[in-house]
Amino acid sequence: MTWDEPTAYVVCLFVVITIGMLVPIRLEDREDHIIVTIAAAVGLGVMGVGVLPLVWCGVLVAVPFICAWALLPRNVDRLGWPGARRSIVWAAVTSTAITIGAVMGVGLYRAVFDGTFPVDLSTTRGCLEAGAMGLVAWAGTMSIRLLSMRRMTGSLTGGLDPIDSPLVPFLLPLMGGFPLVVASIAMYDADDPWTSVLVLWWCFPIYAATAFDLHRRRLAQELRRDALAAQRLAAIGEVSARIVHQSRHQVGLMGWSIHRLRGLVGRSDPAAVAAAEQELAAITEAKDRLSEMLTSELLHERARPAPAGPDADLGAPEPETPTRTLASLVHEVVDQLTGEAEREGIRLDTEVGEPARAVPAPVQLTDVVFNLVDNAIDAARSQVTVRVVERDGTGVVLVVDDGPGLDGVDVRHAVEPFFTTKADGTGMGLAIADALVADLGGELRYSRSGGTTTFEVRLPLPHPGARAVTPGT
Repeated sequence: MTWDEPTAYVVCLFVVITIGMLVPIRLEDREDHIIVTIAAAVGLGVMGVGVLPLVWCGVLVAVPFICAWALLPRNVDRLGWPGARRSIVWAAVTSTAITIGAVMGVGLYRAVFDGTFPVDLSTTRGCLEAGAMGLVAWAGTMSIRLLSMRRMTGSLTGGLDPIDSPLVPFLLPLMGGFPLVVASIAMYDADDPWTSVLVLWWCFPIYAATAFDLHRRRLAQELRRDALAAQRLAAIGEVSARIVHQSRHQVGLMGWSIHRLRGLVGRSDPAAVAAAEQELAAITEAKDRLSEMLTSELLHERARPAPAGPDADLGAPEPETPTRTLASLVHEVVDQLTGEAEREGIRLDTEVGEPARAVPAPVQLTDVVFNLVDNAIDAARSQVTVRVVERDGTGVVLVVDDGPGLDGVDVRHAVEPFFTTKADGTGMGLAIADALVADLGGELRYSRSGGTTTFEVRLPLPHPGARAVTPGT
């Protein structure tokens, strides 16, 4: 094969290709030689397939340098022979892909257009013919590259992910390298090739920009993973805190009932039997609430009614469930916490406004009222009053205590998870109440007046004919 190009141009092109073999772009287990691809495209437009020996000679010259770099004492642990072998294989893949693409492009250029080299870009026809050759060559090169990625890394993961995609290393060189290739070929002159050479050397800034962009993408990917991991840990921590907070209350209620049952052991009078049955019912209810809460938190659903089997009596009416109104719900919670209030020496009263309607209340409201009343008992000096008001389609529950309130505390912080002013508090009571009220489309308000603290829950109530809805159904 003879070259009509000046020796200086061929040498410069060979130097650029060899350096490009030594500085690949690395993306996980893949390597891409951007500089080699751009330089080979320029050589293809000027020399045709005559650029291929330069590409393969560049690989041979680069191999000793790759091995020496990988075996340096400071790099042997990070690279070593496996790293050197990987780089050599990817260099061979790049050269093979360029070779196949060049043969396909030049074959089309000569067979269809009977073109000559260097390609003439001074006319529209010449530009179109060169564009067709470049498109075929690029398609052939990319096909080999993508097939090699799948063969060597297992699959083409990432798709069009803007953070990590097997196509990322080719986007910036494609956009920045195309005008560079065209300019270098168009400015080539056998009598004065230095202008073309100087334009070609701009492939190194394109390489630097691509390397920086991939480094930025790699950092963004790591930050995204860290952020997702932090979110998962925060979610796990919040769920765990809610479980601990709610479980502690129910276990405390069961412990108090067991304490009272021990005092009734050995007594057979009707009053003692009735009291024992009442405490057993309280333990059963606390156990059911604890089980329901754990199911809701861990499985993110509550028990659904079992579907009717094939042998079920479809004509039989469904058993009616008792309607839990806003007033009855508050009474149940107050009854549960009466024992705790007595132990703390706190008077716990309930006031239901008139007229009280039989409007079903959402079951989530049980946890809201429970947490607010429990917090009020802890904060009160002598008395806690729970008021229920129903008017204009709105249910209002007022939990009033004569404690110090949130003295010097921003209310917005008070409803944040893990915020507490108590030495043994979990900081989840108000957070749970606020989140549940928001889910129900209501509003939780705080006010301080005349030495009393009031937490007000405002909820839109359904019409009297509606049925209470259990979460998850």
